[in-house]
Amino acid sequence: MDEWRAQLRAVVAAWDVSPEEQAAIVDELEQHLEQELAELSPRIGSSAAHDRIMSQISDPALRDASVRARHRPAASVVASRARAFGWAGIARDFRYGWRSLLGNPGTTAMAIIALALGIGLTTVMFTIIYGTLLRGLPFDEGDRIAVIMEANPSQGEPELQLSTHDFFAYRDAQSSFETFGAFTPITVNVSGTERPERVDGARVTAAALSVTRARPALGRAFRADDEMPGSELVVILSYPLWRDRYANDSSVVGRAIRVDGQEAMVIGVMPEGFAFPSSSRLWLPLHLDPSALPWGAGTNVSGVGRLKPRMTYAHARAELSHIAMRIEKDHPQANKGVRVVVQPFVRAVLRTQIYALLYAMFAAVGLVFLVACTNVANLLLARAASRAKEVAVRAALGASRTAIARQFLVEALILSLLAAGLGALVAQAGIAAFRAATVDVEFPFWCDFHLHPQVLLFVAFAALLASLVSGVLPAITAARSDLTEVLKDQSLGSSSHRSGRLSRTLVVFELTLSSALLVGAALTTKSMLNLRSVEPGFRSRDMMTGRITLSNGDSSSQAAFFNRLDEQVVRLFGATATSITSRLPGTGWNERRVAVAGRSYARAYDQPLVGHLAVSPGFFKAFEVRMLRGRPITIQDRMGAPRVAVVSQRFSEQVLPGMDPIGLRISLNARDSMPTWVTIVGVMPTLYASSPGLDPWPAEVITAFHQEQHNSASVAIATRGDGAFVAQSLRSLVASLDRDLPVYSLRSMSESLSQATWPLRVFGGLFVAFGIVALVMASIGLYAVMAFSTSRREREMGIRMALGAAGADVVRLVLRDAAVQLVVGVSLGVVLGVVAAHLGRAALYRVQPTDPAAIAVVVATLAAAGMAACIVPALRATRADPTRSLRAE
Repeated sequence: MDEWRAQLRAVVAAWDVSPEEQAAIVDELEQHLEQELAELSPRIGSSAAHDRIMSQISDPALRDASVRARHRPAASVVASRARAFGWAGIARDFRYGWRSLLGNPGTTAMAIIALALGIGLTTVMFTIIYGTLLRGLPFDEGDRIAVIMEANPSQGEPELQLSTHDFFAYRDAQSSFETFGAFTPITVNVSGTERPERVDGARVTAAALSVTRARPALGRAFRADDEMPGSELVVILSYPLWRDRYANDSSVVGRAIRVDGQEAMVIGVMPEGFAFPSSSRLWLPLHLDPSALPWGAGTNVSGVGRLKPRMTYAHARAELSHIAMRIEKDHPQANKGVRVVVQPFVRAVLRTQIYALLYAMFAAVGLVFLVACTNVANLLLARAASRAKEVAVRAALGASRTAIARQFLVEALILSLLAAGLGALVAQAGIAAFRAATVDVEFPFWCDFHLHPQVLLFVAFAALLASLVSGVLPAITAARSDLTEVLKDQSLGSSSHRSGRLSRTLVVFELTLSSALLVGAALTTKSMLNLRSVEPGFRSRDMMTGRITLSNGDSSSQAAFFNRLDEQVVRLFGATATSITSRLPGTGWNERRVAVAGRSYARAYDQPLVGHLAVSPGFFKAFEVRMLRGRPITIQDRMGAPRVAVVSQRFSEQVLPGMDPIGLRISLNARDSMPTWVTIVGVMPTLYASSPGLDPWPAEVITAFHQEQHNSASVAIATRGDGAFVAQSLRSLVASLDRDLPVYSLRSMSESLSQATWPLRVFGGLFVAFGIVALVMASIGLYAVMAFSTSRREREMGIRMALGAAGADVVRLVLRDAAVQLVVGVSLGVVLGVVAAHLGRAALYRVQPTDPAAIAVVVATLAAAGMAACIVPALRATRADPTRSLRAE
């Protein structure tokens, strides 16, 4: 039926007029012919009316010069239209839009708040992602700094450090990097005249520091001769360490301090903010000597390099891959199946799980943003429907469709700009809350969570996107309105079915997204509750913990120190039981491959993966771990005695199903040339202690601490008094044994467990907040649509009541319409949420994506919120006056 429009445009296109005049003439003639078509159709039929319109357009007279002159717009009209499409016209639209929005403050405030929440929450997540992943290293061309590592897919090793020999082979043969160095993170004991302190640091080559192009604030950087074995030990301090420990004293350069019990000369201080490669507070030279060791032996390192100008990662990756294949060919025993991995620094240092988590959270908050925009689009649609007569009058007075659509887009832009300002405040508050929740978390040095200019640009972009998403549908709906149809609609008082259908569709869309978010939020909440309700299988209350790392590398002196510590720590005032362990339970044990004597394994990674912990005899009393069978580790289990182990019930079920584990021998280093075998002497309950968020729990193996060599240990003290007093006593005890040893990570056992689960708590809390905000906005959207629909049907409700309908019948009619939208939206949303939960089920703890209880809570919550949002419009409908409705007819 619209072919007459195309024909009309073809005729006018042949006229000798400017494009602006063509548009104006087409607009004018289209409105005239549309009105004539509307008047003729009821009288002679749609087909005949269409033929008559086509005959008028095909009339040769329409091509006559006099006709063109008659339809050419007057100069004043052309000038007016030109102004309408210029800056003056846009300014006029802004002024009119501002007055129009002020005339309806309730709708305006609701729209601004909804958009502000959407923009603000989205900006919070973007700030976290930008500060962690996108901002990159704060160095000159930091995106060109790469990390070089290896992998062995055939052995199930996705990430390996370089052996000393591999590092030199890559460094000497490559041509893609202008600087190529190596580093390995460490922690060291720093002592001297001040109290000893445990400090994060790194051993680096001179080239590794120079890839950053950062120069020391004081002194000098490392030189190649500092890396030579046997050279004087030198150290570079970070700015915070120099400020806090040495009070900004510049004379510290050239002074000797003690690092891991050795004298080290301070040669420099790095500038503020420099903590390369992650959170380093000091740097030591990395001594590598490949000539003194067989191929593959020695220190493992991470390679780091700066790409040459115009060199790409793909080229560097290809070059190093050829070198890796040559190494494998020359040294097949040590390098069989080894492949090189070249990645940008930030991507390599941060785990893949962090990337997945942050972008999943950004996708979730993106749904909240979309719900907010949909909500505002619904409100603007209601305004457009209520202003239909105004729009029709403007069109009758000569306003083009483009001008009408632009007016609605301008109003949406005004709302978005106001919401962007408020959203920036919401984002600032959200970022402050995130920093407060992670105050004890040590992020990599380049992470910076502030409203950077790039983040503010994102806010502006989000505002522009919000104005388009929320304003396009109302603008199109208003621009496509027909003058005759609108006037009929107004005179009859109907419900504006077109806009009503579109509004209901948007509400269903809102409910779908909100339901999906709420399903995720419900599953996350249940995961957190399950995690909190888990009984870890060991005591965590009234326990003070700390960690000690020895500087001396001599095995006999290390064993003697821990023996003395074990004997004396139990005598501390307030201590009821004590334990020395390789790691604290519940904070991540060492993962080891276990082999059972008598079994063969085709490949190394066919051996079961278990969590391993070495403990002193006091472990079972201090952590209140009982035995199910056999005996615990005792004081007789020391160096020289037969090696023993205690396994968990989970180990018995997974590794030795149907067998009695007592007396069986296992090895945790069966791949070594001389494996160590231990005999199982006891079975304990599963401690659920390898990692608080890990499900299913791995099997657990406990060995005797004093039968192994350790240079570090955690100390756990069960107390009956003030834990802080016990902590000070522990410091004094360790200082009496070795004045250079600090006790670090002093905190209660409960704090240690809480710190291990902070990602789930923080990001799980954010997800729940997203779901709640989406629920509120969807309820507001449903209320707005039902209120608008009910007000447009006031005459219908009045007539129904005049004909005998009771108030309950009217309420039921309104609620039935809402129920249809709720059922459709919630059903689609639950399906979408379950699918998303299946994709992210690794983040769930003891909860299935189809958990019926969680889904039932979501459905009940949405149904209650939706019905509550519709009660007010439904009750308002019962107050419709039949007399007034009939009088309006």
